[in-house]
Amino acid sequence: MLSVRMLSFFILIFSLCDADSICPPEDNPLILSPHEIIEEYGGNPVTVNCSTTLAKHKGMYFTVGNETSHIIEEQMNISQSVSLSDWNVKIKCKVKLNESHECSKDLQVITFKNPEVVYSVQLENVMGKETQYRLQCDIINVAPVQYLTVSWYKNNESIETQIFNDTIKTPVNVSSILRVNISREENVVEFRCEAQLNFGRQEQKTPAISQTQKVSAHYAPELNTESTKAFSSLEGNNITLSCEAVGNLPPVYNWTCDGEIMLENANSLNITRVKHNTTCTCTATNYLGNITNTINVHVEPKGFPFTLTPSEMVVRFGDPVSINCSTSATDVEGMGWEAPFGGTGFKPPPVVTWRVEKLEEWAPSPFCYVTLVDGEQYTAKPDITVYKTPDFVSVSDTGRGPMVEGREHDLKCDVINVAPVQNLTVKWYRDNETVQTETFNDSTMTPVNAFSTLRISTQRNYNGLTFRCEAELHLGPKGPKFLPNVTSPPYTAVVLCKSPNYLLHVF
Repeated sequence: MLSVRMLSFFILIFSLCDADSICPPEDNPLILSPHEIIEEYGGNPVTVNCSTTLAKHKGMYFTVGNETSHIIEEQMNISQSVSLSDWNVKIKCKVKLNESHECSKDLQVITFKNPEVVYSVQLENVMGKETQYRLQCDIINVAPVQYLTVSWYKNNESIETQIFNDTIKTPVNVSSILRVNISREENVVEFRCEAQLNFGRQEQKTPAISQTQKVSAHYAPELNTESTKAFSSLEGNNITLSCEAVGNLPPVYNWTCDGEIMLENANSLNITRVKHNTTCTCTATNYLGNITNTINVHVEPKGFPFTLTPSEMVVRFGDPVSINCSTSATDVEGMGWEAPFGGTGFKPPPVVTWRVEKLEEWAPSPFCYVTLVDGEQYTAKPDITVYKTPDFVSVSDTGRGPMVEGREHDLKCDVINVAPVQNLTVKWYRDNETVQTETFNDSTMTPVNAFSTLRISTQRNYNGLTFRCEAELHLGPKGPKFLPNVTSPPYTAVVLCKSPNYLLHVF
């Protein structure tokens, strides 16, 4: 005897005579095993089993794409081997209920292709302390793309995930782009991307993982705070000068010594058998800028008996100058002075004099050389400071209006055409009282214009007082006995005072 359910099923069959398939999903008598296929494209064939709950039928068969298998009668189970070489394969199991009606059930088939990953990094912009990068993850030959997830990782921490909505089933190439800003404080940051096909909790495929790329902020070269500014050595020694700079990209180094370009391109410079005082400059450069470090090398004679008289001197620009170079050695072939002006050529010992009638070089660099009979040579360089007193010194106000009681007022002292400015001291006087002293750090050796500002908190009793400034050149113990100085003409203060009703009048 048929069950109530089966009886209802056959009543439905005979009531829908014109239908090809009259099986609603909830009453479908077909069971597929597996119920879905998720396999890699081109892999081994998959066997599909189809069974029916019907005790009687007119035959069971499969359709795979446009092909139909043989109809098998009087069995409740059939099998079909399916090749996974079609991206759009459609598989159905069918059971004939009678000569004109049948039921069918579709098998869900997903053929996939695991992706390959190509990862690239492009620097886009440097913005102050941050650098912007464009990271691109190219996913090659993946299918179906609608199941693809691309994840970005920063220092092993997931920061962004992207999915794709395209329903195409055949392999495609897609890209995921991430823009990031890296600060100098972050130092070096690691990024990678992962591409994974995700078919559900139980069907996650092995991800394709890119190489890890390290990125960091770019910045112009900066000198190490401990960079060498001065270096001392005995004559004839081998020395190494160091230029400590940091930058990203790492800087390229160039050296000059006394204006001559050196061949060394590293952050250190080797000088063999140093002979005389020299000034070397290191420049560290990358595409964002450069930084320069100047190193003064002082060389002390290494036991060779010759003397410069004087070895240090201070001379006014345009005055005559002479320095003797003498030796007591007996194996000297000759000696002389080399200089832009006053060079002597090769002379016999024991004394040779450098003499200039009017010294008109701001940074003279003469040096005395002694050549021995065996060809060895020694040199010595005097220390010369050339100075010039100012053409004139003057005091003026800064154009902010008259002096007013109770308000601040600025006076300016202009010192015109003075050298060297690093030896300059400006003193301010109110009548005969010193009220301010200022020095200067500029290392320029040629004449410059300098100025000093005096800020006054104006008082009523300043009216009629005189202000003046004095420019002095402090040239050390080798300088003139009396300090070279120039004083400005006096500036007489006129103070506008406040009356009780706050009207201004001249006191």
